[in-house]
Amino acid sequence: MVFILILSMSCAISESALAQNPKQDTLFLPDQFRQYQFQLDEAVKSIDELRYERSGESIKGTLSPDGQRVVMENYKKGQRVKLKVEHADGRVEEVNKSPCFIHPMIYEL
Repeated sequence: MVFILILSMSCAISESALAQNPKQDTLFLPDQFRQYQFQLDEAVKSIDELRYERSGESIKGTLSPDGQRVVMENYKKGQRVKLKVEHADGRVEEVNKSPCFIHPMIYEL
């Protein structure tokens, strides 16, 4: 009986020791390297008012040189974003992106 108790306690301790800290999912990258991106349906000329949809909090982001991707700094995972895009012909459109379409940037070392 004592053996079973000791075994179960050691399993519980090892599980808690191996539990992943939320900060660890970024592979120990410094904040300036935590970038996320999403693809636009077509190339655009510029972006404006990049924000989280629910809170309205502004997000620091840039448009890729080819105008087809938006790169965001320190994106809070699981949040839907919205932004205004200006097309080459001058049209301005509001775009929403689900977190399903937002992916971490991949760096090759």
